[in-house]
Amino acid sequence: MRFRLIVIVLLLFLQHLNAGPQKDTTYRIAIILPFHWNDYTGQNINRSNIMLDYYNGFLVALKNYESKGLNVKLYAFDNENDTNKTKEILSRPELKTMNLIVTPIMESHLHIVNHFSSKNGIIAFSPFTAIDSLFPNNPLFYNAAPAETTKANEFYMYYRKNCPDKTLLILKSKNYWEQGFGPELLKLLETKNNIDYKVLNVEDLFKADSTFLARSKKYLVFHNTRNKKELVIVGSFMDRQKASFEMLLDYKPYILEQIALDRRIKYDMKILTADHFDETDSSWKVRKFRNEYRDQCKLEVSRYGVIGHDQGTFISEILLKYNRFNANDFTGEPFQYFSTEYLFKKDHHCNQNKGLFILRSDDEGKLSIVDYSK
Repeated sequence: MRFRLIVIVLLLFLQHLNAGPQKDTTYRIAIILPFHWNDYTGQNINRSNIMLDYYNGFLVALKNYESKGLNVKLYAFDNENDTNKTKEILSRPELKTMNLIVTPIMESHLHIVNHFSSKNGIIAFSPFTAIDSLFPNNPLFYNAAPAETTKANEFYMYYRKNCPDKTLLILKSKNYWEQGFGPELLKLLETKNNIDYKVLNVEDLFKADSTFLARSKKYLVFHNTRNKKELVIVGSFMDRQKASFEMLLDYKPYILEQIALDRRIKYDMKILTADHFDETDSSWKVRKFRNEYRDQCKLEVSRYGVIGHDQGTFISEILLKYNRFNANDFTGEPFQYFSTEYLFKKDHHCNQNKGLFILRSDDEGKLSIVDYSK
């Protein structure tokens, strides 16, 4: 009897060893965003709706991974888009226990979070705002959205690989120039030798006649706007010229879709963008996500809900795979989701997402991804 008891105990011990270590880890994630819970008025309404959509998408993603063994305790804080409020939130004792902080959206807030992250050794993940310069340099800081310098470099690489024989025609929008990667593109071009480029102001194009550009010359055009009037001015200008145009634009997908399809095709209009969600996608994965979002959030999914879902999915998969969130584990490896590609690479001050799409319209007007890597 005693011998049988010893055998049973030994078998139970061996079974425990074969099962491997028991994982009982709960990850603590703080989301600090301008939800404007107490001031849902005026210009705060749109921002609040975007933040709520993002949060809902993030939450849907986390719930999907609970069934796979992921344990996350999520803390949501409203910083009201106020730097003093951000500092107040970070001063709470529980913030020092976080494994990851999803940061606010404005650059001034990112510098505050960066100092907290550096001092306390906590990952900071910026969901919307990409920052090009941080002090102190921080290997724990992640830009989920590609920075303007990244976009400028990608535009330049496309030019060098696909159309180096063309002149770069850069159209400066009075009201939108500073909101895109145009300034960074000009800085980059100033460092290059033997690049033929021309800079024009959009307001000067209105009076330009058909001889403004040399006949039969080939151009790769850059332009950034969200203004319909500007779209008309630029389109009419090109229609009057005898030159040849290809356009790689800093537009949002919905802006490109506002341009007549025949013009999009005529000038080979493409956009360089960080996120793309095909609302007509009927694949089972997208249908499943839409249904989950609708059931859990009682809302129809928006672009920002998809971005939140993609970021929550990425973070969940990294935590499950590595039991931590560290660029040493996944730097250089691409991750593709519904709307987003993540390809993190280290630069001198943080981890930058280099994942970008180039989109163009097909014959039916649907935006499709251009393979421009070759």
